[in-house]
Amino acid sequence: MAALLSKTLANQTQRIITKQLPLFAVGSSEVIIDLKQPCRGLPTSKHWNPKWRLLRKKKFMKIDLPTFVQLKKDRKDEDRTPDEIRKDMKKEGRLPPRTFQELPLNFSCTRSLIDEYKPPEGDGRQSLLSSKLLSESVSKMMKGPKSIKHVRKLKKYEDFQETEFAQEAQDIYVEAQTLLQDVYKNQDRLHELVTEKAFPEMVHGLETKTMRWSITETVEPAKVVHIRTEEVLTSDNLFAQVTVRMHTKQILAIYDRFGRLMYGDPNLPKSVVEYVIFEKWISDTYGRWRIHGKLIPDWMGPRDSLLKTYRVPTFDPLPPEEPDDKDKTLKKRDVESDDDVDAKDEDDKDSKSGPRLATA
Repeated sequence: MAALLSKTLANQTQRIITKQLPLFAVGSSEVIIDLKQPCRGLPTSKHWNPKWRLLRKKKFMKIDLPTFVQLKKDRKDEDRTPDEIRKDMKKEGRLPPRTFQELPLNFSCTRSLIDEYKPPEGDGRQSLLSSKLLSESVSKMMKGPKSIKHVRKLKKYEDFQETEFAQEAQDIYVEAQTLLQDVYKNQDRLHELVTEKAFPEMVHGLETKTMRWSITETVEPAKVVHIRTEEVLTSDNLFAQVTVRMHTKQILAIYDRFGRLMYGDPNLPKSVVEYVIFEKWISDTYGRWRIHGKLIPDWMGPRDSLLKTYRVPTFDPLPPEEPDDKDKTLKKRDVESDDDVDAKDEDDKDSKSGPRLATA
């Protein structure tokens, strides 16, 4: 009976001790029980087993962290040489300051015209059988292989058909010109149809004017006359420029801020031949054709001047002028000379009347 009681007492003591300690030796055997990390509502970084506490303490090393934030008055870079500053920065693990700031580059368009097209002289006015136009067509045929090379490079990136693109380009041009009648309202859409180079050129001066534009008739169908491609910085960054000839009848009227007509006629359509350049970033998946510029040949005559109007200014009345010292002296001399002349006249009168009688 006594042996049974001692055995049960030993078992109970073993259960109590093993709940408090994870590792406890009972005789020659070891009792290992997996216990969870003790916590009182908050997580702790201490390990549940204190056996390796001394070794963990030896693994801890104190490191002098670099003082990244210091007051300016504590720094004495003026008294130190560049080599000393470099040594201190290397000791603290700091990199040298950058003398420039890198910014991302985005080439959404070019800033110039690629191999500018030269329109034949008298285009739209002379017959197609004139000598000048025939010579121009012959020279264009001589440049054929060069144009074919650019066309092939363009067709590597997209399915380009000249006839279809000419009509698409004319639609883009008509929409952009129509949106120019209200720039502030249609500014976002204009940036989708016009490149960053052509946008300021198209809207220049329209902030104080009113433009009315419309197209009445297409005299000749639009056609592609020039195709060029260019690499920017790298060989895989390509831009394409296509020149489209348009012969249409348009109505243009520009009014000033007072509502007076400055240029054009709101009722008279005029025949216009234009060479509009469209550009696309063909190496970009989301590139689109946009207006990049317009060609104005040298042989074209000057445009009509704008009829500018001015408001007559109103001036305040001028204050009376005060005479200067010179004017005062001149007036004084004039008065003295007048007095001398009057005295001489009186003396002459007295001499003519005879001697006067003396009076007491």
